[in-house]
Amino acid sequence: MIDALGGLFYFLIALGILVTIHEFGHFIVARACGVKVLRFSIGFGPILFKRTAKNGCEYAVSAIPLGGYVKMEGENEILEKNAPLSKDSFKAQSVWKRALIIFAGPFFNIVLAVILLTIINVNGVQERKTIVGPIAPNSVAYNAGFKAYDEIIAIDSQAVSKWNDVFYELFDSFGKDKNLLVDVKGDFGKAQTRTLELNLKNLTIERNEDPINKIGLTVCFGKVTNQIGLILENSPASKTSLAVGDEVVSIDGMQIESWYDIRAAIEKSNGNELSFVIKRNGNLYSQKVTPKLEYDKRTHKSLPFVGIGAKVEKVEGLSYKVEYGLVDGFFKACKDSVAMSKLIVTSVTKLIDGTIAASNISGPIAIAKGAQESASFGIIVFLGFLATISVNLGILNLLPIPVLDGGQLLFLLYEAIARKEPTKKVQIALTSIGAGLLFTLMFFAVFNDILGLMN
Repeated sequence: MIDALGGLFYFLIALGILVTIHEFGHFIVARACGVKVLRFSIGFGPILFKRTAKNGCEYAVSAIPLGGYVKMEGENEILEKNAPLSKDSFKAQSVWKRALIIFAGPFFNIVLAVILLTIINVNGVQERKTIVGPIAPNSVAYNAGFKAYDEIIAIDSQAVSKWNDVFYELFDSFGKDKNLLVDVKGDFGKAQTRTLELNLKNLTIERNEDPINKIGLTVCFGKVTNQIGLILENSPASKTSLAVGDEVVSIDGMQIESWYDIRAAIEKSNGNELSFVIKRNGNLYSQKVTPKLEYDKRTHKSLPFVGIGAKVEKVEGLSYKVEYGLVDGFFKACKDSVAMSKLIVTSVTKLIDGTIAASNISGPIAIAKGAQESASFGIIVFLGFLATISVNLGILNLLPIPVLDGGQLLFLLYEAIARKEPTKKVQIALTSIGAGLLFTLMFFAVFNDILGLMN
């Protein structure tokens, strides 16, 4: 209950900021273009609070906090031929001015993201070297020749220095029959360069799947050993003589070379007893362990669980903090906002072609959860979350769907080419279709969110 209230609280804060900025973009540009603004409302539905300024504009807070709007004089009127227009009405403005007013909302969301990212950059960004951890056996990365502790230095001749670069370069190739050339250096970047080939044609991304992990790669946080670094309380392992520091040598006669081998042996047990051979103080010991089956939310299956974790040895230099000056931080923020915008457009196309499963479409519940989780890590992480959602809101609002800003821009493009507005009948029909599509997507997103909570 407390988590739900916390999620709702941060969701409303995030939504309030994003909607206010979006609508302020429409508002300020409309005023600059000489259009009379009748109402600037945060939220929809019944008005809870309002105040009328000297210029006649009504500022309001409405009951349903899931959006907002700017009401301009003459905005939604479909005029008959030769009907008079007030000079300060929306319809009286030229096509390019009306387009500018509509575009301003999404644009201000991008501007907000740039401002937030600039603040984050000036505060300092924690980066991690592009060194991979253990490689998943029989994965795409494994078959391509990746080895644990390889440093990725370039993808298709494009130099990469942080994991976001790797993510953007790889994500675009999901579902494409394209051989990516990946340059790596083994032994934490100390060995000679090797060039590997990756083909991601047959990979699809299910809900909550990390594209990097889907390939079989992991981010390196240290050197993963075969030693037990953690034994969970009340787990099967805790009821045996296994101890932190034990090195796992074999399981059921299978030699252990990596922690993935341990995981694989446990998963194959189906809950049957396992025979561990461990090394302790130079001596070998045998220990029987019977895993218990536990439901895994990620795979939706009951999986064998032993309750041990790997010991990870610290490796110096894997992460570092970069602090930017105001100018450099601003330009990096612009670059990152463009990269995020491209990622959103790419994601939409991959949803359409099926490379990204439709179960990845998320709605307000997922956003509330993300807002709460990011806020729990501090203000800087929360600002990063806000920046990401703001870019999403800006770009998705530009989709050419009537009801959205992009749909209105599409009507204006038609008007600019045909020298006349679409007919009243066409506008109503397309707007109804757009609204239906939007509500269907929203319903589907909320349905996915609820399934996510249930699982």
